[in-house]
Amino acid sequence: MSVGHDESAAHLGSCEIKRLSSEELAKLDMVQGMTLIHDTKIALCDELENVADCLPSNTDVLSCLSLAAKLLPVLRLAHAYEERVIFPAYEVVVAGTDYSMSVDRLRGEHISDDCFAADLTDVLLKIGHGGHVGQAETFGYMLRGFFDSLRRHVAFESEHVVPVLRNSLNSRRKLSNGSGY
Repeated sequence: MSVGHDESAAHLGSCEIKRLSSEELAKLDMVQGMTLIHDTKIALCDELENVADCLPSNTDVLSCLSLAAKLLPVLRLAHAYEERVIFPAYEVVVAGTDYSMSVDRLRGEHISDDCFAADLTDVLLKIGHGGHVGQAETFGYMLRGFFDSLRRHVAFESEHVVPVLRNSLNSRRKLSNGSGY
């Protein structure tokens, strides 16, 4: 069963994720870019959690279609930015420390997240096009496994990667302004 059109439209309006774009990321410094990516990923997690909480009989088909349309594109854009911009900068700063191997793990998580998101997208599309939520409990576990993992990934980056990059950027700014060491 799905919610009514008015309720669905209100739900989409209140939870719509701002579209992440390469152009928008290019305007930001690394820390601002990571913050935008993290906010976007957490909003996706919140929407996925809402779907999981509504299973099996109160699933909003429009939310499922909306999530199916943005889940992979958002992750792929975020992962490309992190791997092209963030990780190389982080690797330079943490070279030779205990954190130097973290980037390999984060890259591996990106691959896993992309595969998992593709599977979720298939089911979300099926539900969004009026398909029955077969094995709702299994799908709920899939959703929870994905968004819990994604939240842990974001938490690690927020607690370890972002502060290192912020300190590095601040140090470079001080040096370029002549107020450094």
